[in-house]
Amino acid sequence: MDVRIMGSDQRSVRCARVSFGKDDKVDPERDKKLLRFLFRHRHASPFEHNIIAFEIDREGWLRILSRLNNPTVQIYYSGGYAWINLRNVVNSMEHLPEEVLSQIERSFPATWAIVRSGGEIEDDELSQLPYTTDRVFLEMKAETESGWVGLVDSLELGTDMDYYTFIVECPLFVARQWMRHRFGSYNEISRRYTSYDIKFYIPNYLRKQASKNKQASVDEPVEDPYQTEFLEEIKESVERSLSLYSRMIEREVAKELARGVLPQFMKTRFYWTVPRIALDNFLTLRTHEGAQKEIRELAEAIRDMVGYRGTDRKNRL
Repeated sequence: MDVRIMGSDQRSVRCARVSFGKDDKVDPERDKKLLRFLFRHRHASPFEHNIIAFEIDREGWLRILSRLNNPTVQIYYSGGYAWINLRNVVNSMEHLPEEVLSQIERSFPATWAIVRSGGEIEDDELSQLPYTTDRVFLEMKAETESGWVGLVDSLELGTDMDYYTFIVECPLFVARQWMRHRFGSYNEISRRYTSYDIKFYIPNYLRKQASKNKQASVDEPVEDPYQTEFLEEIKESVERSLSLYSRMIEREVAKELARGVLPQFMKTRFYWTVPRIALDNFLTLRTHEGAQKEIRELAEAIRDMVGYRGTDRKNRL
């Protein structure tokens, strides 16, 4: 049986640690303890960024689905492969082929030992476990005016369900548009947890509102003196909000409350794992001329990295 895997023990750790803005750190001993913590406390979303594809016919896939009694488990079928993320593997392991489970154990040795033990694994045994890491932090990276996007990994078999993981850094208002695309998994930096590395996007110029589209702009600058005045006021406002935030943190105000004063120009960073059919839908919508310039430039950068296949045309809506 052909089994293909995207991810590693470290991938789940990275997607968990992005909450603190420290996904670039590698410490196998601490990382394994974090995996145990995530499993014990059912912090499931980081595991969704690991993807397993295994060769099977449609009847075999349907047999697996027919045995499931958990309505939350999702296993997709495309191009002669079943596609499943690691979270769903954990929730359906009794029904998956042994060849698949054996390969998962080799690819995620620390994670799998923790799962097999039900999370009841002591530090001494945990420290002896192998720990797999990502080959590189990023495969590719592209900068835009408002932020950057990087390709972490991909699993391409020429199917509609080929998978990709990206890191995106962008303004909050762009991220909220992005996360309207719900067929995929997200893990994002949390200002509830960290005040580390706060940055802001200040546009080079302020665009005018489109006259025929209530939600869009036109790539035409607002005239001076308003252009200069408003940009200066934006910078001052951002600096004031950051100063207030910092003073609140220094006086032990909870981060989960203090973050409320930070503006939407603040940048955020998130991991996004997405199948090709959903990625193509994102590219269709967000590279359109009516899309907001900031998200359009990031979408165009993704298209340049991994292309557009048009698989989303199979959807009527």
